[in-house]
Amino acid sequence: MTTPTQLYKSDNTKELLTKIINSKILKKFDQDRIGTEQERKNALAKIKKIIDKKDTKVLLRGIRKSKLKTKLVGKLNSNDSLYDGLFLVGEKAKNFLEKSDDIPHPVKNINSVSKETFCWIFETYGNLKNAPIDLDYFKNAKNKKGFNKALERNQNLIDYYLFGLHTNNSDTLVNFVSTTLSPEVALNSETTDRLIIFLWLPQAYDFYMNADKLNEYKKEITEAKLPTLNDSFYPNEMEISFKGFILPHFILAVHDLDAGALILNPALIEDKVNWIDDGLNINQENFSKFIKTTKYKRFLLLTYNFELEEKNVC
Repeated sequence: MTTPTQLYKSDNTKELLTKIINSKILKKFDQDRIGTEQERKNALAKIKKIIDKKDTKVLLRGIRKSKLKTKLVGKLNSNDSLYDGLFLVGEKAKNFLEKSDDIPHPVKNINSVSKETFCWIFETYGNLKNAPIDLDYFKNAKNKKGFNKALERNQNLIDYYLFGLHTNNSDTLVNFVSTTLSPEVALNSETTDRLIIFLWLPQAYDFYMNADKLNEYKKEITEAKLPTLNDSFYPNEMEISFKGFILPHFILAVHDLDAGALILNPALIEDKVNWIDDGLNINQENFSKFIKTTKYKRFLLLTYNFELEEKNVC
């Protein structure tokens, strides 16, 4: 029998997901609902379409099951609302568990563009001892004015430097949620109390940062005479960080290692045109009710013109 450690030795997320799908592991839609054979067949067929699509990445996020439960403490459609909640609200950055005023630095919301934000970024880099970036630039106070001016109202450059701080320490509350292309990193040597979230990255979705996007910004950064990130702080983690949240619309399934089950997103059953590019059809009628029962203090909406709008949980 293949152990989780052996299974996650794979260096390819699509191959890993294929192995899990083709195994005898139990496939179901939540804690109790197994669904019909046809429903499972249809859901798995959609996952295989993602796997077979060459220009689409399958990403992983590993999380402790107990930790997810502490965030999603409400009741929704079943006695165990864990998966119902995850497939409704997705996974959000850690700072959304805090009220804006309780965040211990100026990056208090998803679109922080204040002078205080630039100063904090500059000073935080200046306090680092090792980094894949020119730290001497940040240790020279004379550079702060030029840095602030370059970042003024430039959300892309702000996110560029915040991503660097996030990959240095994921506990820094800077609006990013980590995913990875490395199965071993997602497992993190934890084979109990472990969930692995499988999701895909649509080609048209742009609210993320990774090593490739760092290179895209390199020309603009260089022209602004600012220091460039040579890579993320831990490139071996193959990190792709989503800004703000992982939408439930892009979650395929969750591998529950303790239960020995693959929990399929129920939205895979629903028909929708262009779902690979636009995401699954998530029924969010209960969202505003459920989010109030969770530990989240704030949440995000993706508007029709593809902007992120932040809301307080009332």
